[in-house]
Amino acid sequence: MSETTKVTDPGRGTRAAEGHIEIEAPIEAVWKALTDARELERWFPLDARVEPGEGGAIWMSWRNEYEGEQEILAWDPPRHLRTSWLMHEGDQPPQVTDYQLEAGGGKTIVRVVTSGFPIDASWDEWVQGTIDGWAFELRSLKEYLERHRGEDREVVHLRRRVSLSPEEIWSRIAAPGALGGRPLGAEPFLETPPRQWAAIVDTLDGALLRAGSDPAGDPGRGQRDVTLWLQAWGDAREELPAIREEWSAILDRLYPEGREV
Repeated sequence: MSETTKVTDPGRGTRAAEGHIEIEAPIEAVWKALTDARELERWFPLDARVEPGEGGAIWMSWRNEYEGEQEILAWDPPRHLRTSWLMHEGDQPPQVTDYQLEAGGGKTIVRVVTSGFPIDASWDEWVQGTIDGWAFELRSLKEYLERHRGEDREVVHLRRRVSLSPEEIWSRIAAPGALGGRPLGAEPFLETPPRQWAAIVDTLDGALLRAGSDPAGDPGRGQRDVTLWLQAWGDAREELPAIREEWSAILDRLYPEGREV
């Protein structure tokens, strides 16, 4: 079973983004990857802290504006975790994420639903961004547990904030002479341009690459982030500093009107 994502409508004026994936790993290993700070840092956020148990908290950070503490609403190891995260100040409800784990035949099915997105059309990009994000992050969880379990991770995370359409962003980054069709010889597993292109980089021992654009700032402002993300485990991490320098120069050239964030 491969990963899938969809939008659901639970009513009450909100929407939800859903995804699931099958992982060849024991359910206890998957639960630990979702609830242990060091394990989380090996596939999901850049930094994490966990106060386990219902009423506890999971703090995650990508070392930018995307950081915060999630209250643990449900803690039923190793099958069910629910957290709540207030993404924006104001009258909007918090986003609630449910993780459901199901074991069978030495494999684990992970189902994730993030709910609480307003129906208002100005949130469409945020909902789609969450769908795209879970499609990538669930694959990251799968690759970590199946190929790199117990290995620390390094990440190249580059962003340029621009006031361009997703189509214009994509036309530049996918053009001949930019990153090219298969940067680093990567084999794509997600292709949803102009939003996302994600791939496995076997030349870097199964590193994960994501390129595309994400909504940025408050909904409706028309700003987007051009994003390049490359994560590697083990010895392949030594290749990342040179790649970071090269890609940073490429983004500066492709998006001179943008600013680094």
